Amino acid sequence: EFTINPDFGQGEADPSAIRLDGFQIFIQERRPFFIENRNLFDYNISSARNGGQFNTDNLFYSRRIGAAPHRRVYDDPSELLFVDQPDFTTILGAAKFSGKTKNGLSIGLLESITAKEEVLIDQNGVESMETIEPFTNYLVARVQQDFKEGNSAIGGIFTGVQRKIDTEDLDYLHSDAYSGGIDFFHNWNNRTWRINGRLVFSRVAGSTTAISNTQRSFEHNFQRPNATHLEYDPDATELVGTGGDLNFGKYAGKFGFQTGFTWRSPGLELNDIGFQYNADEINHYFWMGYNQNEPQGIFRFWQAGYGHLVRWDFGGTSLHQGLNGNFFAEFKNFWRMSVGMGYEFADISNNWLRGGPTFRKPHGMGGHFFVGTNERKKVRFSLNGGYGHGLKVKTRAPSVGLTVTVVASNALNFSIGPSWNGYKREDQYVATIDYDDAQTYILSDLDQQTVSMRLRLNYNITPDLTIQYYGQPFISRANYSDFKRVLDPIARPRDSRFESFDPDAVTFNEAEGVYNIDYNKDGVTDYSFGNPDFNFMQFRSNFVARWEYTPGSEIFLVWTQGVTNSDDPTKQLIPSLTENLFERKIHNTFLMKVTYRFLN
Repeated sequence: EFTINPDFGQGEADPSAIRLDGFQIFIQERRPFFIENRNLFDYNISSARNGGQFNTDNLFYSRRIGAAPHRRVYDDPSELLFVDQPDFTTILGAAKFSGKTKNGLSIGLLESITAKEEVLIDQNGVESMETIEPFTNYLVARVQQDFKEGNSAIGGIFTGVQRKIDTEDLDYLHSDAYSGGIDFFHNWNNRTWRINGRLVFSRVAGSTTAISNTQRSFEHNFQRPNATHLEYDPDATELVGTGGDLNFGKYAGKFGFQTGFTWRSPGLELNDIGFQYNADEINHYFWMGYNQNEPQGIFRFWQAGYGHLVRWDFGGTSLHQGLNGNFFAEFKNFWRMSVGMGYEFADISNNWLRGGPTFRKPHGMGGHFFVGTNERKKVRFSLNGGYGHGLKVKTRAPSVGLTVTVVASNALNFSIGPSWNGYKREDQYVATIDYDDAQTYILSDLDQQTVSMRLRLNYNITPDLTIQYYGQPFISRANYSDFKRVLDPIARPRDSRFESFDPDAVTFNEAEGVYNIDYNKDGVTDYSFGNPDFNFMQFRSNFVARWEYTPGSEIFLVWTQGVTNSDDPTKQLIPSLTENLFERKIHNTFLMKVTYRFLN
């Protein structure tokens, strides 16, 4: 399998999302080249049945290929500086081979090359070019050998990223990044029982700036003042780490369970070509469930489950203890429902203060629900919602979403899905400020609201001519207030953990968009930071027309639209969305792809 530009054919625009806790957002792959035969290349380190953010960790995350350039240069009208910058890195070419022999040996190889990207800068009429992304090569190689009619297997994977860094502007990037792993599984007793294991490693290399940045990055935080098991080395030019997962369980029959543990060492770094949620973690997980697969009472079938999760870091600090339960059922009229509840006994974070000491977040409880009507009907609905509630420290996270799908005919269907999310807490991280030969960590109350709408349409005009549309208006507004400073970050009593600044000590310079705090009220500003409030709006859409002009040969026409804007954070959500989203020029992209099949 070979392609020159794998970006063609993405049927949906990427969904808009904002995350304020600092962690990466995992976005599903939608490009056909990377989706087809992806099972062999997917290398999730963990597969815990009761979930966990670590389940997203993968040695190969194809969205890294062709992503936005790492470096950005911004317009500065005050300096008469204007920039023409690409939104994505050009994929010069990609090739993929995968197959399986009659003896059960699966082999996969993927290679991709992305271009050196430059930005055109116009400053007072003088044009210049600067590099914002280096020429890069990506490689993924995978093998797996089946045994005993597929009941057992052993395999391995290797990934490599090589960047040609020829400017100091990009010396903060890794010049080389390698990762690999070995894996096995074994099923027995008619696949009733299963043991599964994976061991992975990583090595990244580059300048002292690059490796220093990695050690100090959000996922690693080697500079944490209370992390005695970590050593920050500003002169290092490489970083190595390991990770893995081992689990055992029963999966057939009415009763099942899974138990296991998974770890990410402090030095593990996969984010050049993979996806890694966090480092310096050891997790133990347990799940058990009961399946009633035959009709019983009002149900066609139902399932119930329980799970718990415990987490430590490599220094032995206990970070998290939580449990959850869930129930899913399908009724005899084909309606579906699910409900779940969870409780945290502790939630302690090594990341919350962005390189600062370990911080105790409020433990709490939460729940979620889902109701869906008969999917065989021409018109169907689904409703979902959730609620999170912090104990002792104010934290609230309600959400609700509705999806309506209409199947007008065998050829035409469309859906609309509005959603709303709220998020309130009183210990939101704002800034780290050097003060009096020490670092002060600023927190605040946060009130965030997010509204979005997903629109989908599929129309088969003829068996050979189809169109698809996806669109999403999105708006998220956040207001910060009641600023605080951290006292004892691990203290259990709220008032010992942080204290609010006296309102008389806080002033806002509207012209500069800066908060100034005179903590000791001596007339001199002690802390100063930018206004964190925001009102972010975005619209993304994709229109794809496909014509199969001869069997196996197709023409794709793709029209992508996107616009992003911001507004006054004090303004109501819906007026901001309807009045200001389209004030900026809409970015339109038109693509065409032609395929021809030579052999039938």
